[in-house]
Amino acid sequence: MGGTRVRAPVNELVDPLEIDDGTLARTESDPPGVIGLDSTGGGQTSGQTPVSYAQGRLGTRVGNGECFTLVDRALRAGGFKSAADFGTVAPEVNYVWGSSVPLSDLRANDIIQFRNYRFDRSVVTTTAAAIDTQEDFQERPHHTAIVESVDADGRVTVLEQNAPDGAPLSRSVLFFAASDRTVGTRRTTIAVRGTWWFYRPQTR
Repeated sequence: MGGTRVRAPVNELVDPLEIDDGTLARTESDPPGVIGLDSTGGGQTSGQTPVSYAQGRLGTRVGNGECFTLVDRALRAGGFKSAADFGTVAPEVNYVWGSSVPLSDLRANDIIQFRNYRFDRSVVTTTAAAIDTQEDFQERPHHTAIVESVDADGRVTVLEQNAPDGAPLSRSVLFFAASDRTVGTRRTTIAVRGTWWFYRPQTR
């Protein structure tokens, strides 16, 4: 399954990532127990979710415009722990954002950490007159995004910035499982590669 991955060792080959000073100044703490967006107590949040934080800023650049900064600020604004609470924050790190969850349990407000991710999609429409082929792809070499929604057909809508480089906060549709399906005259094939981790935010 695409999303159920064991966390891999740090890969030294990665694009530089600028980290905001406020994050670097924070200290580490042990990962929490079973709390977070599922919690019925034991942690206080502001009522703001990562999704609502990001939706209110679509089309803008949050902080220095880095993907990390958007997610870090969205979590802190809602009273959730951020990457610095779970480990080292440095440009080459595969950040941890909370409790690990599988693709089958992925939902809005979860965080995705990417490493060398790519999906390729081919849509072939066959009619009596012609065969039309359309292809596209998306890549996330070293990236972080907020899950906005998960659809039954395997589409995951994310809120992110700096994808591509320099882009403001926007909405994208990604895939995390290979598929090949035909509906009527249209056949859609999706291939996915790379590594990714899904995390559920944890309250402070």
